[in-house]
Amino acid sequence: MWYQYIIGCAAVLGGLVLLIWKFELRIKWALPWALVISPISVWLAYRFTAPLPWMTLFSQIFLAFMLSIAASAVVVASLFFRDPRRTPPADARTILSPADGKIIYIKSLEGDWFPIAVKKGKDIPLAEFLGESFPLEHGFQIGIMMSYLDVHVNRAPISGKVQRIKRLPGSFRSLKHMDSLLENERVFSIISGPEINMGIVQIASRLVRRIVPFIKEGDILSQGDRIGMIRFGSQVDLIIPIRDGLTIIAKVGDYVKAGLSVIARYEDKSSFTLISTSW
Repeated sequence: MWYQYIIGCAAVLGGLVLLIWKFELRIKWALPWALVISPISVWLAYRFTAPLPWMTLFSQIFLAFMLSIAASAVVVASLFFRDPRRTPPADARTILSPADGKIIYIKSLEGDWFPIAVKKGKDIPLAEFLGESFPLEHGFQIGIMMSYLDVHVNRAPISGKVQRIKRLPGSFRSLKHMDSLLENERVFSIISGPEINMGIVQIASRLVRRIVPFIKEGDILSQGDRIGMIRFGSQVDLIIPIRDGLTIIAKVGDYVKAGLSVIARYEDKSSFTLISTSW
């Protein structure tokens, strides 16, 4: 009956919306997909189980939901493993995003202290997050959250030499908890450019089981070169030391693309400018 079809579509769509919210998928892409796959899954489930007298309405809806999950998993996998060719902007004095995703914070770094969280009411040394010292008087830490639908290949934000790569073993907790930044497995890299050094931290999340570097210490990189991949969700933090003429272009809430989106720009001048104040 038509009312059973409507009930089934509403139930499947509701379940998919809950999953979209739980895994923080981009509404722009995930919701239209849910609106399309829900009625198709329900129609298939009803069409092929209608002759079976032992199938209940609940069983048909459950089957439709599982069909929608299976189809969604195939789509997510195809999106996750894509590696599009990208051409960086022709501007050597830019700092590009190392990852696809949403900027979730831009924190000011003062000395060698971690700006995201405290432990037992005390400030945390930045070295505890990075696994070693990265001396700087002032700087910025920019966090980029990667969803399951984003390209997961990370790219070099600047041209330069790979000075350091260090893997820090850890757990695989949800990155919704800020403490996980200090506890989860991560890989810290330093790229030494001709005018500025850049720190990159690839952080595992709950479903991530492997951070795969494509580079090694001593490699010479061009801006936008592939540097690694984090499998299934996660986060990438960019550590930018302040230098004369640095301008932060990005702001919290921006969606950025690795090797394409400009995070910051630096010029030959003895002044410092901060455009974004959303941190």
